[in-house]
Amino acid sequence: MHLGEIVALLENKLSPKSYSIKDDFYGLQFGESYYNRSIKKIMLTLRLTLDSIHHAYMKRVNLIISYRGLINKPILSFNQDLINKLALLSRFPILVFVLNSSFIGAEGGLSDTIMELLYFELDRPFLIKNDDGMDIPVGRICLPKNYFDQRKSLKLEDLLKRIKSNLELKIINFVGDLKKSIHKICVIGGDFSDLVVLEDVLKSGCDCYISNKIAEDQSARAQDLGINLIEIPGYYFEIKTMKKLSNFLSLEFPDDEIFLYNTSNLVRNY
Repeated sequence: MHLGEIVALLENKLSPKSYSIKDDFYGLQFGESYYNRSIKKIMLTLRLTLDSIHHAYMKRVNLIISYRGLINKPILSFNQDLINKLALLSRFPILVFVLNSSFIGAEGGLSDTIMELLYFELDRPFLIKNDDGMDIPVGRICLPKNYFDQRKSLKLEDLLKRIKSNLELKIINFVGDLKKSIHKICVIGGDFSDLVVLEDVLKSGCDCYISNKIAEDQSARAQDLGINLIEIPGYYFEIKTMKKLSNFLSLEFPDDEIFLYNTSNLVRNY
């Protein structure tokens, strides 16, 4: 394939820049963008760690597609870690394409993956305004299914058990009453823990909100409002979403080598 083909697919369908929520970097972050450049090997990764870049170098990868970028802020000074990464990328050289927050609400992105893994039924998108004031379908408003007995409502305790089983979690942080029935759920595959979002979730008729972070002030407000909060650490659905993207690209470009760098979760429990 040519670079232009994969970039067009990412920008127009799989993770459009217009879906970016925050003012984070999107697109080619490293390397010259000659769109007729031949691409034979692509590696996907969650983060551009030194280990992942070294693996790409050893495999002679042409392009890395990463969820997170090398940096998300303007460079004020070069630290040794960044210097080592740039030096390694320059040797082959390797191009880097960064998805960032555009991948949260994209079709088949992070929010969709959580919804699919938990067997929810889509009701409608959940919209948030980005930094430019545009409505972005960052989340999914879903209807829960009790697949053991669809005549019965799904209780918070049952939902937590499903999350632990389907995403292979040992512990889950939550706010709410375990015996309370869940009728409508808002899912966002990212960190949207401010009170404004919580108020919008409530206005959407949801009594449960799933994201990858619960803030302390948000938990207190949720308790007052009677809405359940569930925190799913990002790694557990991000890695599955990137695997899904890797499989899709492999089908789109069967003559090229495309693979996921399987990094482990860096956050550990003691």
